[in-house]
Amino acid sequence: MRIKVLISGLLASALLLGAASLHSVEWAMGAVAVILQLAFAYTWPRLIRAEAPWPLTVILAVCSLASTAAVLFMPGVSPMSHGVEVIAVGVLLVFISQVLRGAEAEGRMAGTVSGITGVVMAVLGSAWAAAGTVNFGFALTLVTVIGLAGAGLVAMTRLPNRITMFLAPLVSLVLGAIATALPLGMHIVEGVVLGLLAGILVSALRALALSTRSVRNLTGVLGLSSGIVLLSGAASWYALDLMVFS
Repeated sequence: MRIKVLISGLLASALLLGAASLHSVEWAMGAVAVILQLAFAYTWPRLIRAEAPWPLTVILAVCSLASTAAVLFMPGVSPMSHGVEVIAVGVLLVFISQVLRGAEAEGRMAGTVSGITGVVMAVLGSAWAAAGTVNFGFALTLVTVIGLAGAGLVAMTRLPNRITMFLAPLVSLVLGAIATALPLGMHIVEGVVLGLLAGILVSALRALALSTRSVRNLTGVLGLSSGIVLLSGAASWYALDLMVFS
């Protein structure tokens, strides 16, 4: 399963990188972000074995489309300005969906918690669409993808979690720093931070997936890999946004 997660994550990253290279097409990154968000919307409730997966899938899909549309067509102080509003609506919809299941339904609390988590992850994934609207979007995508690839190679091994939790961030940090030698207009500190965040994310989710044994089939593979890619985009976006504009 580790290799399948790595391959699917690399394919998603390749799509993002290809879209980011189309500088004249701002919506290209948004289109790829939507594909990843919809894949996540379907697979996440099944990855966490929700008792009623379809209502959560619909909520995640609606929130994904709304957040990415807001990035592309409702610019504010920041491309991600409306993300909080979408998350707020999504949280409310998750609560309503679980209440409507009835008092006797099983797993309502687990469905609420996992549903809210999924909403946050899906909405934050629109950061990839935001990256397509700024001039540092390609640099952000390339360095993040390089960091994810390095950490993913470490995570693919059968090393214990206590080793990969240290080694994966270290490898991705070094690769992020090396990537800044390319003509991207990015400082080494920024590359280090993006690589470190990617490594921490990959190693943490690897440990979580192994401890819960949640990745057992293709749905689990796609859920984990799309979740990692979506979260890595958000982490890189906010980190670089802070460093560039602070």
